[in-house]
Amino acid sequence: MKLKLIAPKCDWGSATNKYPPYVLATLAGLTPSDIDVVIEDQNVEEIDYDEPVDLVGITVIVHTAKNAFLIADEFRKRGVTTFMGGVFVEACPDECLEHADSVILCEVEDIWADILQNFSDNNYKKCYRSDKRPEIAGLPLPRHDLLKKKGYLTNNLIMISKGCLNRCQFCTGGVHWKGQVKTRDIDDIINEIKSLDSSQPFIFLDDNLIWNEEYAKEIFRALIPLKIQWICSGACVDCVEDMELIQLAKDSGCLAMLLGFETVNEVTLKASGKGFNKVEKYKTTIENFHKVGIAVQGAFIFGLDGDTVNTIKDTVSFIENSDLDMLTLNMLYPYPGTPFRDKLIKENRLIIDENEWDNFTYNRIMFQPKSMTIKELANGFKWATIKLASKEACSKRLAAAVKYDRAPEYIFDQNMQFRRHVQKMYGEWSQKELDELINDC
Repeated sequence: MKLKLIAPKCDWGSATNKYPPYVLATLAGLTPSDIDVVIEDQNVEEIDYDEPVDLVGITVIVHTAKNAFLIADEFRKRGVTTFMGGVFVEACPDECLEHADSVILCEVEDIWADILQNFSDNNYKKCYRSDKRPEIAGLPLPRHDLLKKKGYLTNNLIMISKGCLNRCQFCTGGVHWKGQVKTRDIDDIINEIKSLDSSQPFIFLDDNLIWNEEYAKEIFRALIPLKIQWICSGACVDCVEDMELIQLAKDSGCLAMLLGFETVNEVTLKASGKGFNKVEKYKTTIENFHKVGIAVQGAFIFGLDGDTVNTIKDTVSFIENSDLDMLTLNMLYPYPGTPFRDKLIKENRLIIDENEWDNFTYNRIMFQPKSMTIKELANGFKWATIKLASKEACSKRLAAAVKYDRAPEYIFDQNMQFRRHVQKMYGEWSQKELDELINDC
């Protein structure tokens, strides 16, 4: 039996995926050894539709749904059975079943071997569900050997824990994880790291790497002897006042930490289920990481209920004056299955589009904002992203990184990627045009 696992690409309207599909390497690691497995990532290669395979598995998020459907349709035309899984599939199973033979609506660590056996016996289910979140300790290591070696910022991806204790209204994680976090055995994490190329930096993919300060410290202490460099792709701001933790992160090789600030509007934070973020502590948090030489990437969302044009201006002002090294700026999107989308439907504020997934773009507004017009939010987001992705703004962030030796190569790459993405969306704007844009709000 031959199994092909596929990661669909993100189109230009959403951020390009610069990392290999770790979830597929994990699935491959869980696959019985008598099954031949291949992994294809459409972000870096063409899909080979004519390769003889028995089963195709596709991982799907909102950003890739359009391409996932196209890929599935092509394989089914060829008579190949196709399964889909992922957070989008969990929220929209009926739409996915229009393109797939079966959908997996849960974590699969406990049932993946059974699913494959069902297929082998020609007795697979249309839907696989489980309310239980499986433990991830003691599992086989992901099959990194099946991932392509070119086209990524780094090939070294590691998952230490899965899940998040928080239930932010706009986040798919709150619904998906139901406030749970599952952790791996530290020995397994260390063995996985040792199996990879330590000359490249590692990316830790956790939703919230430092959700438990003592567990995080234990991990960091175990990493110190390895002398690696690593980057955290997700952490909550409520967990970073402990200087011992921050110093241990640095000692263990941390180059950069992504923190979810989201907004500088306290009222908005509370209404969104993220009241644990304290705006008055934002600058201190950034300074604490900078004290030990760790770069900080700030993540922000525009359009939360309660946000106004002034919130957008205040957020930009905070970013410009806070010495953040890198930025992730997101237009609020009503992701399927989230409490925020349910609220919009109830309040008749969701913009209905039967082809929503086909038309998905990074800056598209799919709801009526609560405290500003659609035009004000669109213009405000455009103004903020162009201003913060300008040549001057990116150069300032890079100059600080070089001056203080905060991962300058990584910060350069992230700022250039951010700038290119904004340019693709909006092109170049003069200062006069920017001023007119925000004044029009």
